[in-house]
Amino acid sequence: METHFVYRNWRRNRGRIHLAECSYCNHGKGTQASDSGQNGEWKGYCSRELAFKAAEAMRVNEVKACPFCKP
Repeated sequence: METHFVYRNWRRNRGRIHLAECSYCNHGKGTQASDSGQNGEWKGYCSRELAFKAAEAMRVNEVKACPFCKP
């Protein structure tokens, strides 16, 4: 079961780690009704550690935890 998600934003070249139940994450669906797939992607992981390792491996300029759900 995926408990943590990483949102990789291609345009801003950054990653954000969220808890699955975070309202900004919505279990990897985000806040929009539909996703164009032009700005980024959601990837789910079964632990906090795996999510942070994956985000760091994405080679983005910035990786942070969501300031709202604080994973």
